[in-house]
Parts: sequence; C-alpha cells; structure tokens
Amino acid sequence: MRMDHALAMARRLMADHELHGWTVVADRAKTRAGVCRFGKRQIGLSRPLTELHSEEEVRDTILHEIAHALVGPEHGHDRVWRAKARAIGSSGERCVSLDAPRVVGDWVGTCPAGHTSTRHRAPQRVATCSRCSRRFDLRNLIRWRYQGASVPMPERYAAELRRLLGTSGDRVVAGAPERTFAVGDIVEVVAPSSTWHGAVGEIELVGAAKCQVRFEGGDLVAVPVPVLRLADPLASEGVSA
Repeated sequence: MRMDHALAMARRLMADHELHGWTVVADRAKTRAGVCRFGKRQIGLSRPLTELHSEEEVRDTILHEIAHALVGPEHGHDRVWRAKARAIGSSGERCVSLDAPRVVGDWVGTCPAGHTSTRHRAPQRVATCSRCSRRFDLRNLIRWRYQGASVPMPERYAAELRRLLGTSGDRVVAGAPERTFAVGDIVEVVAPSSTWHGAVGEIELVGAAKCQVRFEGGDLVAVPVPVLRLADPLASEGVSA
C-alpha cells in the first residue's frame, strides 16, 4: 500500500475512534509493522512493511495500534486489549500474519541442514539452529552471509566463536576470518546487491562497525566493515588522492 494513502487512512480511523491529540508518522522499522508511543501520543507505521502489505493488512495494523492507545499501556496484549481491538474491527492478533510479506535482512544465516533465518544487523553472538535442536549445539552452527557474500564477522562474534571452538574441538567456522583495517588502506566493496559493489577507495576513518571510505570522484561513504576487503594494489591507481 502507498505510504501516503496509509497515513491518510490512519488519520481517518484515529478520528473515527476519537484519538484527539494523537499523530501518526512513518518510520524505518523493518521487523514490526506498527507501534503505539504513549508518551508522544503517536502511532508509528513502518514504511518498508507498509509498502509491502495490502490495504487490508495495513488497516489491521492501524486498528491494532489504535486499540493500544484506547486501553492504555498497562494492558499490553491482554484480554482487555484484545476485546477492544476486535470491537473496533481489528483481528486482535498480536502479530501480523506469518503469510504477510516481510523485509528480508541483509544477513542470511544457514545451518548444516539448510534451515535459514535473516537479520537486519550483524549477529553479535554465536547461534545454533533451534529447528534442529532446542539446545545450543555447535553441530548445528549457523553460518552467516552478508548480501550473499562470505564476510568477516564482528570481533565480538569472532572472539566468542574462537572460545567455543577451542572448548569443543569443532573445526566449523561461521564466516571468513575477521579483518582489521587502518587509515590509508585501499579497500574494495564486496556487496553484490549494493550500488557500491566493486568500488575501490581509501579509508579515511576506521570505526567499530563502519569505515569512512573516499571513492574515486570524491564521494565519502560509511561502509560496513564486513563488506570491505583489501584491494589489489593495482586497483589503487584509480583512487583519487
């Protein structure tokens, strides 16, 4: 559904249910469709998910949040909230349907059996597949890829994995060895789904999660560390000083 149409529908429904003094805004959330911010007297709708969902699904999300606003924060998803949600035309379900479209995360994890899961941020803790075993078991270690590429994992993750593998004797690895960069390094972006894939530049600032990279043409871009690799020395000839 178009975002402007969704916001207009939300305002109409809020007026219908006398939510005076409340506003509705679009936000960038990717893992939840809506939110009720009691302190701000505000309902938030996820732009990425709203644009994927049907009008019926968006309407249900809006009514879900309106019900929260009407009964107050102390009720959460209890029977009082559910009764109000159903009374005003919502399904009364806590979450959107499992069949509803979702925003796929950049990080895709796969266990040895082929079960997959996605995340929008780099995993910070080692995980094993809960579908294969309810217990943490390194035989079901989830291996992560970023935008389809095998990339270095964050240092916290890598350190935990080294500790676990050292204890278990298991030689399974979760990703490429972690890398560190320094100011002045010439690096290449390896992110097939990004417009910067294959671009070569010079690091001007190193951060824990991202590096500031100056590309040919002068663009300074914050690039996630996992998608950077040291470039072929010959590639540096085209990088602006």
